[in-house]
Amino acid sequence: MMGKLRGSVMPTDPLSNAGLLCQACGFLLIDPQQAECGHRYCGGCVKGLFRDTDKMACNTCKKRLRPQQFHNDKAAENDALVTQVACPNFDCAWTGTLKSYQEHTCPPVAHLRTSRKAISPLGHQDIDEERKSWSISNPVTADAALNVEALQMRMEAMELLVVSLRRQIVSQGAAMKSLQRSCSQYERLLKMSQETHDSPHGSQGSESRGPELVSTDGTLVWKVEKFSKLLKEAKAGRRQSIYSPAFATHVYGYRLCVRLYPDGDGIGKGGHLSLFLALAKGPYDDVLPWPFQQKVTFSLLDPMRKKSPVTETFLPDPYSTSFHQPRDRLNVASGSPLFASHVEIPSYFKEDTLYLKVVVDKTGIEI
Repeated sequence: MMGKLRGSVMPTDPLSNAGLLCQACGFLLIDPQQAECGHRYCGGCVKGLFRDTDKMACNTCKKRLRPQQFHNDKAAENDALVTQVACPNFDCAWTGTLKSYQEHTCPPVAHLRTSRKAISPLGHQDIDEERKSWSISNPVTADAALNVEALQMRMEAMELLVVSLRRQIVSQGAAMKSLQRSCSQYERLLKMSQETHDSPHGSQGSESRGPELVSTDGTLVWKVEKFSKLLKEAKAGRRQSIYSPAFATHVYGYRLCVRLYPDGDGIGKGGHLSLFLALAKGPYDDVLPWPFQQKVTFSLLDPMRKKSPVTETFLPDPYSTSFHQPRDRLNVASGSPLFASHVEIPSYFKEDTLYLKVVVDKTGIEI
């Protein structure tokens, strides 16, 4: 197999198998030898390193070593044989264990060194013949540089390392896309579950999906009755939120509704009324500009007209999926978790009712 390998085989996952790479040629170990310093070399590499000298410096730790300080490493050999490798032919996509590589055949690797032209079975008897083709002609000392032949083999090792890493990136990219699809599915299921639990009108939240639109001018005035009861139920964990009726920016515009958390959500939990805008799937979404970027203003009105409204304005985050074209019935709501504190809310009550106003700025909306 050395005619085929010629020190040219790399693991498909070089980073995880770095301990099985030769410290001389940089490829996967063939006939592994371990030096007393603990570093590993191919058997043929060791013979090449000592061909013209009785001492050499370890390429990694620079410790001075003699031939008798190298020993067969059977454990490393067993690990190398079961390591997943890729064919060094850049035009071949074959992968498998080093042991099974002896059965693999493909056209010769033309762009690598010309001596890599034979395809032969795995056998350590080939090592000496192959390593002769790149033996080191000058004595290796602690301060000597690698000769041209060794440098060329290192460069080839790096080429194969880059190819292996590219294959891993492609594989990991496909796995990432699969995970993203799974996460999106779980997110949709979780959202549907939350809406089922939170909706005041049963399993599908009929308030937020009804065909009737309470307005088509971008303005919603929402009368929230029996707020004290809603707050009590929210604190008890029975109903965390409620939805407003649906409204639209204009007849052929964006469909929206508001999600109210009487006892707050996120950083507003337990001390504030949280108010969020949710984009609903509409019949004209395909011709509307996305993401949704209209300025939105929330107001808590005083029905006695003695106090100024509690007002908050925000601009949608164009990178948030909450403001992209809805693929399901409702997007995840986004808005103001600290809209109004529980301390100031009672002064806006009238017969235990709150009046909330939402205004969407329609400037720039084009179809």
